Amino acid sequence: MAAQVPPDEQSLRADLASARFLSGQDRGRWRLHRLDWPFVFIGVFAGSGLEFVLRLDCQGFPTAPPTGTFWDPGAGVRLPDARWPRSGERMSMAFRPDWKGGMALYVPCDRESLVGHDAWPAQYPQLIWNPAKGISHYLEVVHDLLQGFEHERAAA
Repeated sequence: MAAQVPPDEQSLRADLASARFLSGQDRGRWRLHRLDWPFVFIGVFAGSGLEFVLRLDCQGFPTAPPTGTFWDPGAGVRLPDARWPRSGERMSMAFRPDWKGGMALYVPCDRESLVGHDAWPAQYPQLIWNPAKGISHYLEVVHDLLQGFEHERAAA
């Protein structure tokens, strides 16, 4: 007898096959590495062409936002602090290896980071998790942060 796939995993699998996700992949913004439920591993590309892999915990998807960190897929561990992308104020504020032990990005669409930030929905309505946009919403936020001039200059 085959194991029953939980509803949140079914939702994520459908989202990974959606036009929104596939369009971002086709445009070179991100690429799916693998799904190892409840984690999905997705590489997001910076303007410089560097790929940063996210490990996103998708339990409760899409009702609950994912929470994620930068990941070293070769070593199978969180990306070491020194290899996190950072330069400029926006990137340094969002990509903080000191926040939650580096296991969550400090962005309003992250499940762990939203807790305790009651003002964020009013301050950053476009960045708050939107289940209708799915996993692509989280990826778009990270991708946009990685595109900044400051990162390009730092990577050169």
